[in-house]
Amino acid sequence: MKKLLLIAIPLLLIAGTAGKISGTVVDAETGQRLVGVDVYIDELHIGGATDVDGNYYILNVPPGMYDVEVSMMGYRTEIRQGVDVVADRTSYVDFRLSEAVIEIEQPVIVIAEKPIIEIDMTSKETRVTRKDLDVLPIDEPIEVITLQGGVTTDAAGGLHIRGGRTGELAYYIDGIEVSNALLGSTPFLHKDIISEMSFLSGTFNAEYGNIMSGVVNIVTPEGGSKFTASLEYESWMFNESVYRQADWIGSASDAYRDSLGNSLYEQQDILDYVDIPFMGEVNGNIAGPIPFDKSTRFFVSGQYRSEESYLPFGYDIARSVHGKVNRRFGGNFKMFCDVHYLDHENQHYSHRYKYLYENYLVNRSKSMRTLFGMNHAPTGTFYYNVRGGYIHDDFKTSVADLPDTVLEEPISDNNSEFYISGYPVYWQHALTDQYIMKADFNMQAWKNHNLKWGAEHNIYAFELEKREQMFPRAPIAYQDYQQEPMDGAIYLQDKIEHRYLVINAGLRFDYYDPRTDMWEDIEDPTSAVSEVGMQYQLSPRIGLSHPITENAMLHFAYGHFFQVPPYNVMYFNTQYISEPDSIPRYGLVGNPRINPQTTVAYEVGVKYAIREIYGIDVTLFLKDIKNLLATTEVRVFPYDYIIYTNQDFGSVQGIDITIQRRTVQHFGFSLNYTYQVARGNRSFPMQGFYDVYTGLPERMKEYYLDFDRRHTLAATIDIAATAYSGMNMNLKAASGLPYTPYISEGVVVEENSARMDWEYSLDVLAHYGIKVGRTVLDVFVKGTNLTDHLNPRYVYAHTGEPWDSGEEFGGLMGSQDFIIDPSNVGPRRSIKAGIRVRFQ
Repeated sequence: MKKLLLIAIPLLLIAGTAGKISGTVVDAETGQRLVGVDVYIDELHIGGATDVDGNYYILNVPPGMYDVEVSMMGYRTEIRQGVDVVADRTSYVDFRLSEAVIEIEQPVIVIAEKPIIEIDMTSKETRVTRKDLDVLPIDEPIEVITLQGGVTTDAAGGLHIRGGRTGELAYYIDGIEVSNALLGSTPFLHKDIISEMSFLSGTFNAEYGNIMSGVVNIVTPEGGSKFTASLEYESWMFNESVYRQADWIGSASDAYRDSLGNSLYEQQDILDYVDIPFMGEVNGNIAGPIPFDKSTRFFVSGQYRSEESYLPFGYDIARSVHGKVNRRFGGNFKMFCDVHYLDHENQHYSHRYKYLYENYLVNRSKSMRTLFGMNHAPTGTFYYNVRGGYIHDDFKTSVADLPDTVLEEPISDNNSEFYISGYPVYWQHALTDQYIMKADFNMQAWKNHNLKWGAEHNIYAFELEKREQMFPRAPIAYQDYQQEPMDGAIYLQDKIEHRYLVINAGLRFDYYDPRTDMWEDIEDPTSAVSEVGMQYQLSPRIGLSHPITENAMLHFAYGHFFQVPPYNVMYFNTQYISEPDSIPRYGLVGNPRINPQTTVAYEVGVKYAIREIYGIDVTLFLKDIKNLLATTEVRVFPYDYIIYTNQDFGSVQGIDITIQRRTVQHFGFSLNYTYQVARGNRSFPMQGFYDVYTGLPERMKEYYLDFDRRHTLAATIDIAATAYSGMNMNLKAASGLPYTPYISEGVVVEENSARMDWEYSLDVLAHYGIKVGRTVLDVFVKGTNLTDHLNPRYVYAHTGEPWDSGEEFGGLMGSQDFIIDPSNVGPRRSIKAGIRVRFQ
């Protein structure tokens, strides 16, 4: 009997990428539970059978949509189409079988619908698919996260999850954490490497570690049983950025640049100063089985992107290739190999170098990620994954075409506004290698316990050369070291599942070893030097969900979350260890004895479904944050230097409210609102360093953090005109960031006691598609910040405005050309268009 399948399903499973199907089969007339019913997924060649209580489960199921068939002698076969399976989750599918009639040979086919309330979800989680990324008005996949509750952005665009700092978001790709351990940088993502992306905020299970605020879990696509292909082109901005137009400020700007004998607008096009063939973005992929071996399947994708920033002389160039091959041996053993290569370059606008654009810093990176592994299911109740990997990153930041040995500090004009000569005193070249070993085991122990345990170990090789002037007129810090630290973890997770209660209980043990030497007393450079020992941490986690009625449930989660600071803060200025007398005044010294940062998080919420179309989720959350990375001055005669410590702290309280409507009858929406208060003694680790240089006292009490936004709102509307045409709209709004106002000389005001204006952005994507045979042609137009609203990012203390310094009130004096910094506000209106062809 031929089963109907909706989409091609990945075959490879690894930690954090497998789900479970569970349910009960009963007689439709009597309600009696049926024993020995076969439950089968034909696409995967896996299944199970009901026990003496009529219950069944199928483990080791990849994320995706499936047809599930149940059959038993004497009963009519039923096929449930489109059962949605999500990584780390259980999809509950119950069946009511009718007695068979001899004349009826065709099975009963029922279309499955994803429930609004998922009873095994014990904390906040959001999931998007590759299809969602095609129709949302976003430029980067990671922008989906900014549409979720509890997520705010700071002035630089950094992501903050429920009041945490930047850098507290882990990125897992196919079960492997891929953020750079030395620098803390995040991976470059494009949508063709994403089959499914889940976002966990606040609390998460024990299999995820070394992170304090959130997890992005990405499952990469794989080839299916049919050949498929896709090619997409998206244009650059149709509308020219206002900042790239001559005299956008006025004649003052024109007169100023004439006096310098230079012009910001001599070159307005990226093609004039970067060697690229054309502008825009191209994404393409092909996938399917290998013709001579149907059990071996492949997926290959590539990306080309060359785009200008909305700011002058900013640009972003990316070239990447991704390939994945997997083979199934029988029904219970699979192997895979995944390779991803990236070549990325970008340049950001610098206001002080406005008239020295040829002296901008350029960031270049090359990355190679290779993962390989196996998945084996010896029985229907047990499976395991073993895999390894190698990640190589090469980062370089320098002035383009400037020899590495040149050192010329910048010189400003007579008004101390713009630089007229010199270069940024910054140069960096980092090489990092990561060797990964990981194993996970999953067992259905008894009827209601799903045990999962695993271990991982990482070995690193770091090489860093760097020079940096961390503050004007400060000493230049030189870095040149090679280090080989290691870290790893062991975890155990038990998912206890009842229809009336689900418990996720876990325990995680993390360790790390910097494998270097340091003073035994970080505040005494004359103390003995000894090897830094291995450090350990234990993290308990628990989550509960309890259905109150068929349409309502409670959920609760609690956990301890630790995060090791990036390794570069441990090795900074390590040359001072053996030569403490060479430490300059206010020199910054790394600390390999630093402790992990700690967050204790709680959340409790209620979910409610209305007519199986609408869903409401209200979640209260609380975070107690300690041992945050900080910089602190040490004065021990004759030394006066600054060290990395764990002296910062903070607290966060808030509420998330989510209202959603399933897309039914061509219309759906989701609304996320968050109210939160984020307070702490410092907003970022280097704040203590800058306070010392500027003569400010040490911060020992809490204030509103620089990234604290009281209100955030994100609404998404989905209008599906046809199966291949529609429109999606995003409306994002947020209360302004805090700043410290200036009242008058001698008047002391509380830190961050004033607020910038509200921000908002209306983004729209409209697309129209037609299908001919197996080919779909889709054209689209995308607009972001359509109202061209000026969203403030930085403001002047006298006025609270981004382009008015309050000179008449004693504020910063200077030319309009200098005062009006375009980077003080967010991105302006952008209009793009594109075309997409899919063979499916």
